[in-house]
Amino acid sequence: MPAGLRRNERPPEWAIPCPIQHCRAKPGTPCHTPTGRRLAAGSHPSRLEAWLTRPHAA
Repeated sequence: MPAGLRRNERPPEWAIPCPIQHCRAKPGTPCHTPTGRRLAAGSHPSRLEAWLTRPHAA
C-alpha cells in the first residue's frame, strides 16, 4: 500500500535499511531516488522483499 494512503503509520519494511545502493535509506526513514527525491510509494520493492524474506522474531 502506498505510504500516502496509510494513517500516520510507518510501513513495516522501514524497520530495516534499504538494500538499494544508491538509496541507502536508514531504518525508520523513507527511500529516495538517486537525485534525492522521496519515493511516492515510500520504499523500493526490494526493501519490502528483503523485509518479507528476513526471519522474524516470534
